[in-house]
Amino acid sequence: MIPARGPDGGRRFAASRMHRSGPDAQRVLLVGDRALVDGDGDVTGIADRIADGIAARSGRGLDLDVMTDLGPALQAVAAATQAWRLWRYEAVVVLMQESQVQAASRWWSGRIARIAQRVLPELAAASRVLLVRLRDDSSVVAPNASWWEDDGTRSVVSSLAVPLATVDGTGRRQDGSAAIADRVAVLLRGADADAGHGGTAAERRALPEPEADRQRAVDRASEALGGLTPDLERVVLLARNTFAVPFAQVNLLDRGRIRTLAFVGATGDGVEEPICTISVRGSGPTVIADTWQDHRLDANPHVHGPQHPVRFYAAHPIESVDGYRIGTLCVFDLVPHDERDVDRSVLRDLALLAEAEISVLP
Repeated sequence: MIPARGPDGGRRFAASRMHRSGPDAQRVLLVGDRALVDGDGDVTGIADRIADGIAARSGRGLDLDVMTDLGPALQAVAAATQAWRLWRYEAVVVLMQESQVQAASRWWSGRIARIAQRVLPELAAASRVLLVRLRDDSSVVAPNASWWEDDGTRSVVSSLAVPLATVDGTGRRQDGSAAIADRVAVLLRGADADAGHGGTAAERRALPEPEADRQRAVDRASEALGGLTPDLERVVLLARNTFAVPFAQVNLLDRGRIRTLAFVGATGDGVEEPICTISVRGSGPTVIADTWQDHRLDANPHVHGPQHPVRFYAAHPIESVDGYRIGTLCVFDLVPHDERDVDRSVLRDLALLAEAEISVLP
């Protein structure tokens, strides 16, 4: 869990990330009370089961960001729609227990409605939104109700009611996570159908980030970082062995220079004009089988310099909690490699391991 404070300095909410391995990863934001998401009583770890269900249904990788507690999380979302760049999620899921809604109906109909009216138009630019009511009985109602439309033709916000927890005929407990995953999978397919117009979450994530905003995220991360850590050193060692290369690094890109957090083979600390600039500009993996054949690197001194030119390079961005690409996990060699030998899903998995270590540093 990553503690975070709302932009107005108010109550803290907790944020965490769950990852499921696979190609072409999609992103989903889940907002709900901690007892529902993390597990309490009859709903133990529903977020884990939702993540498993979405990944299984899509056959793709998944990054699931989870925000709790519901009250301060929603306030933070409302106050920081642009800061958290909510458009980077293909889908946003909000969980509410029906008994909580009934016990606080005035709060629900007032504050939540006002928040929704401010946040949903921004989300609708690239995301699908699902409002889930977890019912205290075993009924499932309104499985696909349209709640808000962007232009009268495309439903971008839908609602779903599922049982909070029931026991089926075999004695196994059911909590509605399968129905939620089913619906989110449908929403993600709808998001994919909009590709090609430059407005989907994936297309917007792929755009270069404003450097001033990205640098501020690097500065925030740097304030919490110490020196080299054993856990990060294990990540780079695993990366080197996995890809059979002599060099692996975890780096921040700080004002055009590398700040190395962990390395094996060689450190890049203080290096200018780093190759990782290419990776930080995009949202997915970067694989360059032979740097001498890549015109983006024609003038790069680390590729065409007099000593030890880098010929093979592969990297995946590492992100801050609020989604800015602050650095990379990279592997490289002094000889070219076959691009087909690089498993991009594994490269992403290793970067996410490094990202998790950076996120939890004090």
